[in-house]
Amino acid sequence: MHRTLSTFLASLAVFLALPLAAPAPMAHAESAVQRGLLITPVKQQISVDAGTAVANSLVVANLTQSPQDISLSVKQFSVANYTYDYTFQPPENDWLRLGITSQHLDSGQSKTIPYTITVPARTAPGGHYYTLFASAKVTTGGVSNTIQAADLLYLTVNGKLTKVSHLEDSSIPWLVVSKDVPFTLHAINTGNIYSYVYVSGQLHGLLVKPAQTSTGHILIPGHVRTLSSSIDSPVLPGIYRAVYGYKTEGNWIVQETHWIVYLPPWFIAFTLAALLVGGGIVRRKRRSTKQPAASASDKG
Repeated sequence: MHRTLSTFLASLAVFLALPLAAPAPMAHAESAVQRGLLITPVKQQISVDAGTAVANSLVVANLTQSPQDISLSVKQFSVANYTYDYTFQPPENDWLRLGITSQHLDSGQSKTIPYTITVPARTAPGGHYYTLFASAKVTTGGVSNTIQAADLLYLTVNGKLTKVSHLEDSSIPWLVVSKDVPFTLHAINTGNIYSYVYVSGQLHGLLVKPAQTSTGHILIPGHVRTLSSSIDSPVLPGIYRAVYGYKTEGNWIVQETHWIVYLPPWFIAFTLAALLVGGGIVRRKRRSTKQPAASASDKG
């Protein structure tokens, strides 16, 4: 979770361009991407007033070495709580209509695919999320596979839009011995449109490093997302105040504060070595103290 939108889009483009079959070596995967389908853009953000329609388009290209019959389809996407795995379902409405649902493309050929979005009157403001798929059947060595490319469409119905989120809970260890301090946030978008948040954290104390803000993480309304990150550990051991959380697009800051104890590995090793050395010195002193007493008794 821990996925940024840019990472998801890149991963989705690579994944969908590969044949939906058994895993293949990396070199073969790169070749499959280069020879698959290309759809541009991979993400679109469109705003529409209720009761109106807009026209738009995308481009599909055949990068395989043979002619392909391309089928085009529309699905809506959502996410699972916490993991934010993307799921695709048939659309719940017919707002998005493709001008072309199939197209023959020669190798290297591209085609502009028109589509229209019609939003009914009195539709409530908010976000709706679609995926436009281009698919083709490819036969290699007598085995038929499906290759796909996808365009994510973020549709916003204009009106009173609210980007509100809050933390359901968070966690951070009270004792840290590693080179960084991991923390986890469970954030939920309670608004009516997707939003981005930027996670960061910092320790307060001696010789601490500045906070580092992560790239944007998208929050889909109504779904809890796990946001995991870490804070660079300080140089010296001690007790530190950890402040961590996220900032919204509107610069609203949501933070948690906890105290942690930091014991770096070198400090633990030094302490153990000191205890071993100190214990050896104490034992030698005890033996040297007992030996003279035994000698005096022998003389008597």
